[in-house]
Amino acid sequence: MKLSKDYIRRTVCGETLIMPVGEKTKEYNGIFTLTDTGAFIIDALENGADTETAAEKLAAEFEIPAETALADTKDFIEQLKGFGMLTD
Repeated sequence: MKLSKDYIRRTVCGETLIMPVGEKTKEYNGIFTLTDTGAFIIDALENGADTETAAEKLAAEFEIPAETALADTKDFIEQLKGFGMLTD
C-alpha cells in the first residue's frame, strides 16, 4: 500500500503531516498530523510491508504486545482507507 496521489506527506519541525492536494482539498480542507506510530506504519506499508508485517515491526520498534500492534495497525489502515489516503 502507498499514500494516494491525492495526498502529500511532509515532516515539519519533527511533526509528520499529511495534506490533501488538488481536488481532494474540496473534500478535506485541513491537515492530518500523525503520531510517531502512525508515521511508522505508513513507512512500513510504503516499503512493501503488508498489514501483519507492519504490525510486527511496530510491536518490535515500540515494545508493545503483538496483539495490540496488530489491532491498532488494522484500525489505523481502515481509517486511512476511509479518507482515501491509501492505494494498493
